[in-house]
Amino acid sequence: MDGDVASEQAGLGVFCPLKETLKLLGKRWTILIIKEIYYSKRNKLSFMELKRLLVDVSTKMLSERLKEMQENGLIIRKVKDDVKPARVYYSLTDKGDDACDILEALKQYGRKWGGEKVDCKELNCELCVEKRLAANH
Repeated sequence: MDGDVASEQAGLGVFCPLKETLKLLGKRWTILIIKEIYYSKRNKLSFMELKRLLVDVSTKMLSERLKEMQENGLIIRKVKDDVKPARVYYSLTDKGDDACDILEALKQYGRKWGGEKVDCKELNCELCVEKRLAANH
């Protein structure tokens, strides 16, 4: 690892897959947006649905993060203009969908090291989402 840092500082530009992944997914809310779209019944969510599910995110931050995620090829913004008013939905690209494998690893880590496991009954809680999905199948 120190060799990578030294090489990069020397201008050799060593490629680090972990660093590149963190550039894509490491900003606050990104992985949670992916999670919400992935676990949605239609595999797409509107801005307002995302805002409702991610209760602590500001409107400005959600808008900025969605724009960045589009630019990075993680999500697609689709306008459904055959209804009035037109509706905008966000869905995962193949690149975004591939990030869902990381969700599973993060869930396992959280189960092991994330503290007390309490069923909070919130709509956006991972444990509660899993229980709802299991009940619907």
